[in-house]
Formats: sequence, C-alpha cells, structure tokens
Amino acid sequence: MFTTPDQMVAMHKAALESFQAMAAKSFSGLEKLAELNMAATKSSFEESAEQFKALLEVKDAKAFADFAAGSAQPAADKMTAYAKHVYEITSDTGSEIAKLMEKQLADGNRQLHSAIDALAKNAPAGSEGVVTFMKSAVSAANTAYDQVNKATKQVVEMAEANLVAAGKTATTGAARAKKAA
Repeated sequence: MFTTPDQMVAMHKAALESFQAMAAKSFSGLEKLAELNMAATKSSFEESAEQFKALLEVKDAKAFADFAAGSAQPAADKMTAYAKHVYEITSDTGSEIAKLMEKQLADGNRQLHSAIDALAKNAPAGSEGVVTFMKSAVSAANTAYDQVNKATKQVVEMAEANLVAAGKTATTGAARAKKAA
C-alpha cells in the first residue's frame, strides 16, 4: 500500500490538514450564528422596551386592538428573516464541509485504487480473481455512495424549495391578516 514512510506521513498530514479545514469551517459557522443571535437578542430587547412603552400609552380597547394588529406583522417578518439567516448560515457551512469531505474521500479512493493496482502487480499467479473482486467491490461502493449523495442533494434541494415557499406563504398570509384588521 505505502512503499515508504514518507508516503504514510504525507497521507496523515493531508488528513490532518483536511480535519483542520473542517474544524475552521465549523467554528466560522458557529461564530456567524453567535453574531446573529447576539444581534437578534439586542434588537429584540430594544424593540420589546419600545413596545412596552407604546403599550403603556394605550388608553382604550380600540387602540389596544390596533396596537396588537400592528405589532404582529413585524414580529412574524423578523422571525421569518431570523430563520432564513440561520438556515443560510447552516446550509453554507454544511456545503463547505461537504466539499472538504468529498475531496478527502476522492483522495482516499485514489490511494485505495493505487494500493489495489500495486497489489495486482505484486500478487502471485492465480490471484487475479481476488484482485478483480476487490476492484469490483470498490467500484460498487463508490457507485452506491454517488447514488446516496445525489439522492441527499435532491432532498436538500426539495427542502430548500419548500422552505422558500413556506416563507412566501407566511409573509403573504401575515400581510393579508394585517389588511383585514
């Protein structure tokens, strides 16, 4: 499989670099989420204080109903925007990590094929069937992985489309409710 210790060291070095890149992407995503949460918390606190002050100025039931109707739509819009930002951050981070993992898997497959080829060259006579079986098994595993990967991407794309559609529906429904009030 590896003809020199340098090849083994190089493989471990590449794996470590890949792991470090994935960890950096994860921390970057967590940092973005923390920043979003801090901004949302600060904004929510400030808006709550303003809402409470406005609520204290309400004098009758009609003014209270108008206040309640007027504050519902912005809150729904903000929740939708927050959920969209969280989704974008997690989706981007997940995509970047998936790309790194795919690269690592491709490198591993290339090394495995090299090892099988080296084994085939050095194998004793009569072991061609075993080598052919190993190549076939690796090929079948790669095909299965590709099919699962494609199916997963299709599911993610459908989920994204459904999320966008749900966001549009919620915004439209909230706008209609505000007009009706």
